[in-house]
Amino acid sequence: MAAVAQTIPAPPRKHRWRFGIGARLFAAFVAIVGLAVGACVVGWLSYARLSGELSAIAEAQMPRLAFASRLSKAGADIGSATAVLTSAGTRAEYDEMRGVYGERLKVLQDLLAQPDAVRDVAQIGPVARAIGENLSRIDIAAGKRFTLLEAMRSDIDELRWLQADLIEEADPLVDDIRFNIEAEARKSGGSNALAEQRKSEALLTAIAQANLATGLIGRLVNATTVAEIQETNAFLGDSVDELATRLDMLSGWPDSITLRQLARRILEQADVRTGIPNRKNSEMSQAAQLSGLAQENARLVETLGRNIEAEVTAIEANANAASLRAAQAIDAGRKMLAAIALSSIVLAIAIGYFYVHRNVLSRIRLLAAAAGSIGEGRHSVQLPPAEPDELGDLAHALALFRQTRDELIQSAKLAALGQMAAGIGHELNQPLAAIRAQIHSGSTLINRGNSEQALVNLEKIRALTARMADQISHIRRFARRPDAQLRPVDLNTAVGDAVSLLEHRFDEEQAELRMDLAEEAMLVMAEPIRLEQVVVNLVANALDAVKETARRRVTITTRPSADGASLVIADTGPGIAAGDLQAVFDPFFTTKPAGSGLGLGLSISYNIIKDFGADITVLESGPDGTRFQILLKGPER
Repeated sequence: MAAVAQTIPAPPRKHRWRFGIGARLFAAFVAIVGLAVGACVVGWLSYARLSGELSAIAEAQMPRLAFASRLSKAGADIGSATAVLTSAGTRAEYDEMRGVYGERLKVLQDLLAQPDAVRDVAQIGPVARAIGENLSRIDIAAGKRFTLLEAMRSDIDELRWLQADLIEEADPLVDDIRFNIEAEARKSGGSNALAEQRKSEALLTAIAQANLATGLIGRLVNATTVAEIQETNAFLGDSVDELATRLDMLSGWPDSITLRQLARRILEQADVRTGIPNRKNSEMSQAAQLSGLAQENARLVETLGRNIEAEVTAIEANANAASLRAAQAIDAGRKMLAAIALSSIVLAIAIGYFYVHRNVLSRIRLLAAAAGSIGEGRHSVQLPPAEPDELGDLAHALALFRQTRDELIQSAKLAALGQMAAGIGHELNQPLAAIRAQIHSGSTLINRGNSEQALVNLEKIRALTARMADQISHIRRFARRPDAQLRPVDLNTAVGDAVSLLEHRFDEEQAELRMDLAEEAMLVMAEPIRLEQVVVNLVANALDAVKETARRRVTITTRPSADGASLVIADTGPGIAAGDLQAVFDPFFTTKPAGSGLGLGLSISYNIIKDFGADITVLESGPDGTRFQILLKGPER
């Protein structure tokens, strides 16, 4: 291939000093800095006045604002705890909320007692003390109420046990009465049977009324209104009277002593003067007193909130007045700074548009387009005219790069053609030698009249020529320009096709090839020609690495991975130096002797793999060899 002639512009003349891009931008920078210095002077004068106002705010108003903030928070904390203080259902809940409420009240009292507290809080202190005194009264009322509630709960538990024992005692008595009635009926003793019948009715009624009384007492304990208590007490009185009557009817029955004792205990608990109803009335009285104290506490907390709000409002008003004076101090300097900023913007726009955009950036775009065209391999690239500045130097350097690139590409093509020729010769020599042998053997067979065996030889020759055609087709496919579009590719097939191009090297260099490919087909998203190119590059590098070693082995392993497939190529070479591991994928980096390679194989492979959206890494490298891993993505499902 003939090299394309390049015309390299003459390098710009060297000047000790020139008014280039740097000098022009420096002049613009000096102008803008001058405006910035002017703005700083104006700002300093303005902020000197502002500093005095801010000092006054910091020394006088900030402590007041901080005090107001803490005062407002303390008042809000007390207000939030007030609602739940008297709604506690158990002594433990009350004690917990009482502790929180007491701590918050103490925080407020400590805040008001500080030596540096604001003077005008005289209206807050008395309210805080009144809240504390009211809290003590709430403690007394709540303590009495919870004591009564606990006593009633204990009584209810006792009633449940009494009810259970009563039923247990009644069962055998009912059985005895039923037996006696049946016995008297057989004896035809009508009067005795009637007496047993009455005893049975009295026993069953007593048990029913005892159960009813127990249920009414439980309802009474859970009552929340006076009307509900009165209604329950009315029903309870009727039940108790009926129970007492039935117990008197059983008083002559010795077997019912235990049952009557249990029922008498239920009557005692149902007594309005000494039993659970009396304790319920006392608990309701304490609850009413506690409700009144809670309302008083809410009123005091509301008054406290209003006083705190008034104090905070006064403090904020003073702070706002100080802030207004500071804002006035800023206003004058702000206007001057705005004028200077506007001038700076106009100057920056003028420099940016008329010089940077219309001159520098347009030339940079031309150079970028030229560099992109050179990178894509186009030869007829028009470079912008060189001017006596830094971009002119860059245009000259780009022209030199274009010439160097063309020479490098030409050298790489020649080297690739040489390696390909060796591969083609190796792949075609063996079939040609076999064809010659088959032709000679076929001629001999024909001369002998053995035409059937001669046809067998001709069939072998046909198979050998088909094999040669496949090899040439594979090499032609490998040599053509790849397609940029990705599609599903069988990784194992691509590896096999790539290795077939390098089989002659394994034979010539007496290297061992181990292929541990997954049994199932593994589809990955790639472009087949470029994927083969990556495998060829890595296997060729592995062969170069083991060339001077006693144990020459290259291992290729494919396995499915979480989102695609994994390809590992390992060699038994001396490994890569630790200091070189970070640079193995850099262009033109090579550890081979001069003339043995351009250092582009791994760089090209790295870029191809990244184009696939995949990853290539050095898994490990040491005296026992190097392992490269490629993680490829599978098709989306």
